[in-house]
Amino acid sequence: MRELLRDGIALDQLSSPALAMTAAFGLGLLFGVIPAGAAEALALAAGAVNPMPLRSAILILLTLGHVLGKAVWYRVGMLGDRVTNPRLRGWVVRARELSEEHERFGVGLMAASAFASIPPFQLTIVAAGVVRSPVSLTLGVAFLGRLARFGLIAASPSALRELLLR
Repeated sequence: MRELLRDGIALDQLSSPALAMTAAFGLGLLFGVIPAGAAEALALAAGAVNPMPLRSAILILLTLGHVLGKAVWYRVGMLGDRVTNPRLRGWVVRARELSEEHERFGVGLMAASAFASIPPFQLTIVAAGVVRSPVSLTLGVAFLGRLARFGLIAASPSALRELLLR
């Protein structure tokens, strides 16, 4: 255990770096669509991967998949009143309320939500669809905010490792 804390997971311990990167993208996509909060757990696990270039690639692909998965929720917001599923309809109603409460915050609110999940990130993505925010701007800001969030989470094992090995 102490060696794992000190050295992380070496590249030769993975069966295939390509497989790890593909899995990061695929799981990011899945957890972008399904609001389970598991993307953060994947980011935490990615923090133990070595070497650093592989860790960085995994985080970028996890983030890309996650944000593309959230694009489904942006589309739900765009559909607005045409959404008939009660659960999805509830998201649209809450998103419309959020957009009315914070109509002047736009990109700043999206960036804060992407990084800190306050207000809930999924809700702001749906709200962006409701107000027809430009998709490239929405997903670009979402990507940068989520990459910062996941990067910070991934860095936490290194900080913890330093504390435990002192």
